Amino acid sequence: MTVATEAVVWDTVERYFDLLQAHADADVMLAEVLTTDFRTGFPDGHVWEGPEGLREFLTTRSVFFDERHTLQQMSEPVRGADGRWTCRTRLSFFLRRLAPGAAVSEEFSGLAWHTWVLEARRPSWRVAAQLVDGFANLNDNARTLFSRPDEGLRT
Repeated sequence: MTVATEAVVWDTVERYFDLLQAHADADVMLAEVLTTDFRTGFPDGHVWEGPEGLREFLTTRSVFFDERHTLQQMSEPVRGADGRWTCRTRLSFFLRRLAPGAAVSEEFSGLAWHTWVLEARRPSWRVAAQLVDGFANLNDNARTLFSRPDEGLRT
């Protein structure tokens, strides 16, 4: 593994979050940064898979109108026997939604750990998986949002 590989992996994860935070649709995300077999979710719970799973995932989280994901740490990427790269990240997140008829918005914040699987492609790498390993420092709203990993997100 080289510093250049680590930089490309970091950039790929950042490109994923840039599109997610911009509320890009599934077709754009698949064209720009995801593999067609992309999966996301909770390893011991609900996992959204493939293009239809991605559409469902994006629809579920479409209630958030303001969000930030800030990478704080990344483990050294390791290349697997299948040629894909795996790493883990720690990030802070902030989400905001406004429920219909609510006078103020609700905020969701905390730390999250993820396992990432990436595919080295030209001209740019792709995300094959983003799986949630755990959380810390969740506020009450975030604790509720992620309280049932077997069901997905409780939006």
